Amino acid sequence: MFSSDEHAGLLNAMGWPAEVRARLEELGLRVEVLDAEASAPDGPRGHQMDAVVRLTTESGAVRTYGVEIKRRMTAELATAVHFPSALPPLLFTAHLGDPVAERLRARGIDYVDTAGNAHLAWDDVLIDVRGRRKPAAPAGRASMRGAGAFGRAGLQVLFVLLSWPEVTGFSYRLLAALSGVSLGTVKTVIDELTNAGYLYQAGDKRRLARGAELLDRWSEAYTITLEPALALGEFEAADLSWWRNSQEAFFSLQAQVGGEAGASLLDPHLRPASLTLYVESLPVRLIGQHRMARAEKDGNVHIRTRFWKEPAPQPWSESWIVPSPLIYADMLASGDPRQREHADRIRSSDDRLKRIDRT
Repeated sequence: MFSSDEHAGLLNAMGWPAEVRARLEELGLRVEVLDAEASAPDGPRGHQMDAVVRLTTESGAVRTYGVEIKRRMTAELATAVHFPSALPPLLFTAHLGDPVAERLRARGIDYVDTAGNAHLAWDDVLIDVRGRRKPAAPAGRASMRGAGAFGRAGLQVLFVLLSWPEVTGFSYRLLAALSGVSLGTVKTVIDELTNAGYLYQAGDKRRLARGAELLDRWSEAYTITLEPALALGEFEAADLSWWRNSQEAFFSLQAQVGGEAGASLLDPHLRPASLTLYVESLPVRLIGQHRMARAEKDGNVHIRTRFWKEPAPQPWSESWIVPSPLIYADMLASGDPRQREHADRIRSSDDRLKRIDRT
């Protein structure tokens, strides 16, 4: 969810409800914009919708949707995005290309964009409009989401707070050291989270609130903003069987396993087809030892920057695995529906993620 000021700005910038109403009415639908709080219960994780609309066809068929507003939608995000509303979801975004729209349809998510592309399906109703081009953006349009808590550096702070909620009350200086950012960034993130209701004061300590919603937002923003910035290299290895027996080597490199390889250590049903390593610098010796070749794109070994420090030493059995919020986000960011299914299963079984969802 957005803060009230951010949400109002987003609605104005994207032309809601006027622009979406116009697009839906062009399709022959009668549109009623309802009160989001009064019209439907919150989702199972306490997530409130951006809006609620009731659509009626000329034949009298009716459906009420929970509307989720996203500034942009990539193919990876179409797989990663979570819609926890108790109502059927209707995505509203600026423009959807065909590959992105196809992923949304495969997940059963209805949508409409500002160009008039739309997919709505219920009972005997099917509205399917494709191929309309992206409308030109007016000059000077402001960004709809600030760089603070959900900018690159802010996402690093959020990762630490989600992974180790006990550090929420730490000093700004300690939080900056753990997340690898400046003191000013930490202050901005704490202020924004507090104003948005994600942090509250309990006595002399800060505590997280609405953790499930925050994890959803962090995972989506990670896919777009942070994950691409962490890339150190893509490699292809003919054999990946060695990594499970490399704890000692990883420990000496201060390397940790993430992505679906890390997930396979949490979920024995998963057989990983790739390895994601988080390191402080490119492990040249490891790359040579296992004959990894540089891949132009999408190799089966992803090497990324390990930007965080852990607040306390971890047991040997856990120190080589990244915290599960990052494993979860990595799998969503992959854009692979198979990994998405495993990510959902891990979210419902992993103790750390369950604790976040209960916050």
